[in-house]
Amino acid sequence: MNKATIRDVAAAAGVSYQTVSRVINNRPDVADETRHRVWQVIEELGYQPSAIARGLVSKRTYTLGLITADFSDYFFTQVIVGAEIEARKHGYFFMLCSTERNPDDEPTYLRLLTERQVDGILFARPSTEQDDRHIVALLHEGVPLVTTAYHVPGEQLTVVDVDNVDGGFQATQCLIDGGHRQIGMISGPPAWKSVKDRSEGYRLALEKAGVAFDESLIERGDWWHESGYQAMRRLLARAPHITALFVQNDRMAIGAIRALREAGRRIPDDVAIVGYDDTPEAAYCHPPLTTIHQPMQQVGEVATRLLIESIDDSAAENQEVLLKTELIRRSSCGS
Repeated sequence: MNKATIRDVAAAAGVSYQTVSRVINNRPDVADETRHRVWQVIEELGYQPSAIARGLVSKRTYTLGLITADFSDYFFTQVIVGAEIEARKHGYFFMLCSTERNPDDEPTYLRLLTERQVDGILFARPSTEQDDRHIVALLHEGVPLVTTAYHVPGEQLTVVDVDNVDGGFQATQCLIDGGHRQIGMISGPPAWKSVKDRSEGYRLALEKAGVAFDESLIERGDWWHESGYQAMRRLLARAPHITALFVQNDRMAIGAIRALREAGRRIPDDVAIVGYDDTPEAAYCHPPLTTIHQPMQQVGEVATRLLIESIDDSAAENQEVLLKTELIRRSSCGS
C-alpha cells in the first residue's frame, strides 16, 4: 500500500495542498473548521508529513539541541525524558550531546548543533564554573535558548529550575521538627547554584528555629558516595555530638550512612538523616532515606515548552520558572 501524500490529504479534505501545508505548520490563516477537517483526514489516511518538507516550508528543521553534563546522572536523565516527551508533542526531536563533565566539549557541540541548523538549544547543566562566552554569543545572535538550573551572570535568559532554597529549608525543618539542634550538613561543589540555594535554605531553617549556625558542622562532597562517606568521617571526628544531618544529594547520604554504621551510630536513633533528589536507590537503602523530591521530568517538559514558544515568537519574554520540591518522609529521619 502506497503512503498517503499531501495531495491525497488535500483531495480528501476538499482543499488545496497549500492549505494542508499551512495546517501542518500551524499557520494562523486557516479557518478552524477547515483546520479540524484537514487534521481528521490526516489521521484517517495515516499521513506522515516529511520533516524535510516541513523545514523547507517553515524554514525550520524541527530539531532541537540538548547539551548536558552527564547522561548517567539521574538528575539529567529525568530532564531529558521530560524534554523528549514534550518535544514530540509539538513535532520536534532532540539531538542529544553529553560533555561528560568536560567543559571544553561544549563549544564543539554547539558548533555541531548550529551546523545541523537546530531550531533552538536546551542546556541542562547547573555548574557555574565554566566559560560562558559561547552561550552569551548565542544569546546576542538571537538563538532560541533555555537553560535548566543554570544562570549566566549579567544576561537575561529563560531558566527553569526547582526551588532549592525551599528544598533545603524543608529538609532542615524536618530534622528540627524531630527535636534536633545539632544538625550537620554535607554540601555539594561550591560552584553549583543549587548548592548555594540548598545551603541558604539550611541557614534559614536554623535561623527561624533560633538555632545558631555553626560552620564546624558543615562538610563538602562532590555528589558521589565516597565523598559522602569521607565527609561523614571528618564530621564525626570534629563534631561527634551531632544528632542529625542534611545531605545535599542521596548518593552522598548513602555514603554517610555507611560511615555512621562503621562508627557504631544507629540511624535514626543516634543520627537522623535527610537526603535530596529522591533517586530510586533512596527508597531501597537501609534504612529507607527521607529525601527531597525534585520534579526533574517536569523541569525538562517546561523548559522544552518555553524553548518552542521562543522559537514560535522571537519577542517572547525571558523568564525564570521555579518548580516546587516535596519532602518524601521515610524512616531515616525518625518519627
